[in-house]
Formats: sequence, C-alpha cells, structure tokens
Amino acid sequence: MKQDKPRKPRFIKPPNVLKQKVGIGGFDEKLIARSQEFIEKVEVDFIPYAEKYLQDFSRGVKAAAGSNDNFSKVRNDIIYPVMQLKANGGMFQYQLVSEVADIALQFLEAVDNDTVNNETLDVLRAHEKTLKVIIANKLKGSGGQEGFRLIQELDKACKRYFSKYKKAE
Repeated sequence: MKQDKPRKPRFIKPPNVLKQKVGIGGFDEKLIARSQEFIEKVEVDFIPYAEKYLQDFSRGVKAAAGSNDNFSKVRNDIIYPVMQLKANGGMFQYQLVSEVADIALQFLEAVDNDTVNNETLDVLRAHEKTLKVIIANKLKGSGGQEGFRLIQELDKACKRYFSKYKKAE
C-alpha cells in the first residue's frame, strides 16, 4: 500500500474590512496642526448644554417623585444628564459642576430602589439646586474655598442619608 504524500497546508487570509475602511498610514501633519489651532481658538459656550442637561435632571427628579416605588425605571433618566454634566463640566473649565455631578452620580448609583423616599429626592434636589446656582452664575473653576465647602456639605448629606438607610447586604 502506497502512502499519499502529506498535503501542504493552505493558508487563508481573510480580508481586513476595518483596514479597508480606514486605509493605511497616519494623519497629515498640516491637518493635525489646523485641528489643534481650531481647538485652541474656538470657544464653545458650555452653559446652554449645561442648562439642557440640568433641565433633564430636574425632569427626572420630578418623574421620580411621581413614580412612587418605581424608582428603577426613572433612575436612568436622572443618571444620563448627571453623567453628561460630570463629563463635560471639567472639559469646559467648570470643575465645580463636574464635582457636584460626581457626588450626585455616586449617590444615584448607591441608592437602593427599596429605600427611595422623600429624603432621597431631597438629596437629589440639593444637588440640582447647587448645579443651578453654579450654572446660572457661570462659576468656572473649582469655586475656591466656598466650592470646597459646598462639596463637603453635599458629601455629608449623602453620608447622613446612607447612615440612615443602609443597604441590606
């Protein structure tokens, strides 16, 4: 009996669709320089965006107040605008907006759906009012010593809430 010669393997190279879409090579240096110049010169007014996100936040808190024990359904309606304020505030030199939104976001993520009550909404309203003042007065930066105290008080309010309504583990 004669043995067949082993066949050579056949390698199949699938098309690289992503590379076909993007192409090869880097960016033109002139394009990068023009883009950087544009970023440095153009001033985007963050306030209209912040006001829109703040309205969405307020609408979410009102919906939560009217939802009785169905907080989990409206939670995302509150979280999304708060995340946008947190992410964009610092980018546009409104660091205090980012810090207040961060505390509100951490609070929202930690609240147990079973313990949502008027005090939960009061903590959220405190964040909402604080953000309204910052945005209405166009307070850029960290807010200095007053901003630091404000952040501390909001943090204390959240801690008081959680000491009263601990999550069941």
